[in-house]
Amino acid sequence: MLIRFDAAPDRVRLNAAYRRLLRGPFRPYRGTGVVLCLLAVVALVPDPAFVAPILAGAGVLFIFFSPALMLHRVVTDAWRFGGLPSSWEISEEGLRCATERAESLIRWTAVTSVERLPDQLLLRLGAGHMMAVPLVGLSTEQRDELMSFIQKRGLLGGRSALVAPNDQGSSEAGSDR
Repeated sequence: MLIRFDAAPDRVRLNAAYRRLLRGPFRPYRGTGVVLCLLAVVALVPDPAFVAPILAGAGVLFIFFSPALMLHRVVTDAWRFGGLPSSWEISEEGLRCATERAESLIRWTAVTSVERLPDQLLLRLGAGHMMAVPLVGLSTEQRDELMSFIQKRGLLGGRSALVAPNDQGSSEAGSDR
């Protein structure tokens, strides 16, 4: 198998990939926010004037704004390096990506799992590491060949049902695992 294609950078796809990757690490922040909001409700009973609004405000910050700010910073940093047009080559050896600044090869043995998001693949390379592979430059036949290859290697995991609705064959891709 050899698939070659070029892809333009897309910040929306990069944001979606990092949102998916960081969903787990954001849980403690949101949990802290929920606890602070519950403490605000409890604090309403003895002293509603001062403590409860502060706790509620801190809870809202932890639930909504902290994860959003961290995601924005991570995507901004990643965009500085990854926001370039890229050439991709997918083969039996691995996945090769080349931009004007760098060239890399990720061997399939380094990939722990692959999740399919709309118009991209999220290759997990261990805890906290990933590579987002755009699929917009691939034909339907190439996508099917790639997904079949990934499934045969036993890498397809996660919630592959998050594919675009016009993408045929996607429901079968994640159901055999």
